[in-house]
Amino acid sequence: MDEPSAAYGAAPTPFASGQRIALTAEELEAALNASFTLLLPDRQAVGRVRLATDSLSVELSTPLFASKKVGFWIDPYINIAFIIRSAGVDSYPTIDQLRIGNLPVPYLFAEWVAEKIIAGMPNERMVTLFALHDELTRAFGSLELSPQQAVLQFNVDREVLDHLSWDLQRVTVPPEVFAISKIYGATLRDYLSRLPKERRAVALSEILPPLAAAAAERSRTGSSPQTENTALLFALSDHLVHSSRSSVTPYSPEIRLRRRRDLAQHVINSASIAATAGVPLAEIISTGKEAFDARYRSGFSFSDLTANRVGIKLAQLAVESEASALEFQSRVQKIRSDADLIPLVSSNRDGLSQLEFEASYDDRTSVEYRRRVDSIDKEVAALPLFSATTK
Repeated sequence: MDEPSAAYGAAPTPFASGQRIALTAEELEAALNASFTLLLPDRQAVGRVRLATDSLSVELSTPLFASKKVGFWIDPYINIAFIIRSAGVDSYPTIDQLRIGNLPVPYLFAEWVAEKIIAGMPNERMVTLFALHDELTRAFGSLELSPQQAVLQFNVDREVLDHLSWDLQRVTVPPEVFAISKIYGATLRDYLSRLPKERRAVALSEILPPLAAAAAERSRTGSSPQTENTALLFALSDHLVHSSRSSVTPYSPEIRLRRRRDLAQHVINSASIAATAGVPLAEIISTGKEAFDARYRSGFSFSDLTANRVGIKLAQLAVESEASALEFQSRVQKIRSDADLIPLVSSNRDGLSQLEFEASYDDRTSVEYRRRVDSIDKEVAALPLFSATTK
């Protein structure tokens, strides 16, 4: 592994052509607050974002002490503010006008402090975070800021996007969830190893019930059902990511949903991101991947979008509360076929190019597009798995 200073000093890759991602202030703020689960897991930190011409202003507020048992009637807070400027090709953005309270702070000093904080994290998280930072730095193309949006250009392909989203999952997983996920990973591998060797594929609807049964059993012994469910989803995502890279045994069958491996990956990866890093970040990543496909690969897919929405809904049921987490374990054990897990997606329009998508829906803020997404959400919510009552 490179030393921390090497990771932070990596030069950006010269920009040719790549992915263009436009994020509003609200989307940036959602991603920022989701990241606090990584950097400040023990604090109730809040971030606010404002966009202006050629600048992005960020304000952070966090308790001075991680523990509430410090003896103060009023908990003191520390406030941090800084500005990021637009950055052109070969010019990686840096922080400007950094302040802690009313005190100006040199950027190099703040960078040194950030490196020390990361270096003090658990080894798995530290290694992943440095790798993620290095990937983002090398892939960076440019940053254009306006009052309406931040437009980032990245020199990446879809495989890199998948890798980045996986790293985002890993760095936001609490250590206890990561440890418990090993149990579900072993349970999954044991189940797959006992299948006939001629089986080339297995349905996601077949895999989920025994894993949910294991989570229910562990929850009955006093473990948090939300933690168990998060670990379950993360373990499944871990398996799917690594199996797509051919790092599992050659006898391990593919996990598919409606006979498609990619649909199973969309459901589980979205569920894992939503459970570990929050729904807003899962939605941003989902939208980014579909935008990339529309512009550069197989086209925009409403089938993939449906699978993403199923995954996010699954995560909400799995972790929203202790009661919903227990309900998740009960309902998932009752799944008998893929139809119990996802609406029929064959009627969805797939393979739309960017031009075809814009001709039908203008953009992702249009009434037509929102109406289509709302229709998908209603179909998903109508499944017995997510409805208010189950038989």
